[in-house]
Amino acid sequence: MDPNRSLRHVRAAQLRTQVVRWAIGKSALGTIFLLGAIAHALGPGKHEQSSTLWMAALTVASAFNVGLGLRTLARVHRVAARFWLLATVAWAVLSTVLVRILLRF
Repeated sequence: MDPNRSLRHVRAAQLRTQVVRWAIGKSALGTIFLLGAIAHALGPGKHEQSSTLWMAALTVASAFNVGLGLRTLARVHRVAARFWLLATVAWAVLSTVLVRILLRF
């Protein structure tokens, strides 16, 4: 086997690993943003306009970061490349519904 080809494969595997770590970090950041929105929804001043604005911004940031992570993972693995957008929309809808439910209490 050609040493240059072997080195290329190793470098490609290293880059894939780096990209997957970045995608996992983005998804974790999206989860943290969702937890922030949930914390605002459970807080004492949840019906104030500023709290509502923060909850909306955190929910959008959560969906955006999770979408970036899922898109990157889909591009790396190519298996579920068609479903990242559907999964992102599902995340956004379910997180919005969760925050709305918590606001009613």
